[in-house]
Amino acid sequence: MRSLPITLKAVDVSLVLRMAERATRPASRRNYLLLSRSADGWLYLLSPLLLALVNTGMALQFLYVCSAAFAVERSLYWTIKNTTKRNRPPEAIPGLRSIIIANDRFSLPSGHTSGAFLFVTMMSECLNPIWLLGYFWAAGVGMSRVGLGVHFPTDVCAGALLGTSVGLAVSGYLI
Repeated sequence: MRSLPITLKAVDVSLVLRMAERATRPASRRNYLLLSRSADGWLYLLSPLLLALVNTGMALQFLYVCSAAFAVERSLYWTIKNTTKRNRPPEAIPGLRSIIIANDRFSLPSGHTSGAFLFVTMMSECLNPIWLLGYFWAAGVGMSRVGLGVHFPTDVCAGALLGTSVGLAVSGYLI
C-alpha cells in the first residue's frame, strides 16, 4: 500500500478545517473572537499611557522604540503580503466560510499575529523579561485567526517570526 506524501499545504488545510469546526461551538467562537480582538491595536496604544502613570521617562522611551518597531514591522508586513498575494482560506478551500471578514485581501503573513509578537517582544526587551509570558497570549491570537478562518497556520508562523525578528532587531539597535 502506497501512502500519499504529507505536504505543508495539506497540513495547513487540515488544521484550518479542524479549527473552523471547533469554531462552530459557541464557547470556542467567543474565545477566538476575544483573542483576535485583543490584538486589534488598542492595547498597543494604551500601554504607554498606563506606563506614563508610573514613569513618564520610561513611557516616552518605550513609545519611541515601539513606534519605530511598528513602523518597520508594518512596512515589511504590507510588502510581504502584497508580494506573496496568498489567498485566504475561504478563497483557497472550497466550502469554507470564515467567521469574520478580514480587513484586506491576502493572508500571508498574519498581521494580528505579527503585531502581537512584536508587542510582547518590545515589552520584554524594553521593560521586563517577565513579559516573555505574553508569548502565550500572542500564540493564542495567532490560533484565533486560524480558528476564525482568516489565516492558515503558516501565515501565523510567518507573522510570529516577523514580529519577533523586528522586535529583537529594533530593540537591539535602539536600546
